[in-house]
Amino acid sequence: MSNTVPTHWIFLRGLSRETAHWDDFPQRCEADLGWQVECIDLPGFGDQHRRASPNNIAAIVADIRSRSTTQNTAEKRGILGLSLGGMLALHWAASYPQDLTAVITINSSSGNSPLHHRLKPSALLPVIKSFSSRSIKRQERAILKMVSNNSADDNDVLAQWVKLRQHNKIQKGNVINQLIAASRYRLPSANAVTHIQHGLVLSSYADRMVSWQCSELVAERYHWPLVLHNHAGHDLPLDDPNWILTEISRWQNA
Repeated sequence: MSNTVPTHWIFLRGLSRETAHWDDFPQRCEADLGWQVECIDLPGFGDQHRRASPNNIAAIVADIRSRSTTQNTAEKRGILGLSLGGMLALHWAASYPQDLTAVITINSSSGNSPLHHRLKPSALLPVIKSFSSRSIKRQERAILKMVSNNSADDNDVLAQWVKLRQHNKIQKGNVINQLIAASRYRLPSANAVTHIQHGLVLSSYADRMVSWQCSELVAERYHWPLVLHNHAGHDLPLDDPNWILTEISRWQNA
């Protein structure tokens, strides 16, 4: 597989997050895997924070695709998406088959899974806290505790996330639009992604936000390998980037 997996990759983040939340993970992928990584902010977040977010997956994908700096390259690309980013990755693959030959999803979900798998009941309180508090620090603390198992009490990570929020203001309407888009999303048919030569699904048993069974459904539909982490949280790149790099390296060199 190593000779055919693309080296140009697009990275997409999840709900209310921006490319800076990857921290140094893209650079590590470039150094360890030999990739060239393009991180694209979703409309309404990061460097796009002054814009409105669409409330459907198709429009979000069309937007980020139009801003891809590698869109006009003749070389095939791969796409890696975390959570909501995984939904966008799958829709992109199904809607624009000429663009991609590889997909990696991390802790993603879809409307094909039961609601209590898509958002675990134990995650409801942190979600409410992140919406109801007027304090950015309290909002981000609630999010960090929900998505991370290894860094839930890491004040340095919290300070970094608060700084990002202060720099790129988040409009609650944009978060709501992303939630609406995610709630309406259904997995593409298996036939829609037959051109994807290489697929990989990564997830965590211990994800406190989304059940790993959502990723299992993705893997089963497309007959892609599913690899499960034992103890990391929803934000796998934050909790255990080394594990991800190891599993991707094993996958692309198989």
